Amino acid sequence: MSDHATPFAEYLPEPSGRLSPVDAVLREASLPDVGPLAALQAEARGGSERDWSDRIAKTLARERGTVVLAHVDEAIVGYANVAFLPEHTVDGAPGGYYLTGVTVARQWRRRGLGRSLTRWRMDWAWERDTYVWCFVSTANRASIDLHRVLGFSVVRSGSSFQGISFDAGTGVLMSAHRSPRSPV
Repeated sequence: MSDHATPFAEYLPEPSGRLSPVDAVLREASLPDVGPLAALQAEARGGSERDWSDRIAKTLARERGTVVLAHVDEAIVGYANVAFLPEHTVDGAPGGYYLTGVTVARQWRRRGLGRSLTRWRMDWAWERDTYVWCFVSTANRASIDLHRVLGFSVVRSGSSFQGISFDAGTGVLMSAHRSPRSPV
């Protein structure tokens, strides 16, 4: 059984025992993937597979978003979401494409999967807009560092973004701008 005290990866800015990167295949998820994704999410974050199945199916049904998954051999080892969210008038978060969650199976963490899933979603969003957004709890230092390495910068901090409040009390709104493409 998993320890669900925190859903965040342990913060190790310079891990001494980093494992070799894994060569995972990334692809957009489809309805037959909902069950395995829900099982992965329940194991990593707690809750029931049924509740996670409902949430994942709703995410897949969105017109302006997608779910990407990573698999090694035949096993699904991680997944992540990206969705267009409208401007939130209460907390002032702008409308745009948001990276809205990434989950990697505990035994596959620190192998480059979070980075690969995040980069894939950034590219997907940049095909549709010049900015990509995310909001991260200040308690999730590993995620903040990952996003910074991939070109995100902090726009501002706050107690909530897009109506989501943070268990730690504060989060950061981050954005990354697509670099101008060189002429071919």
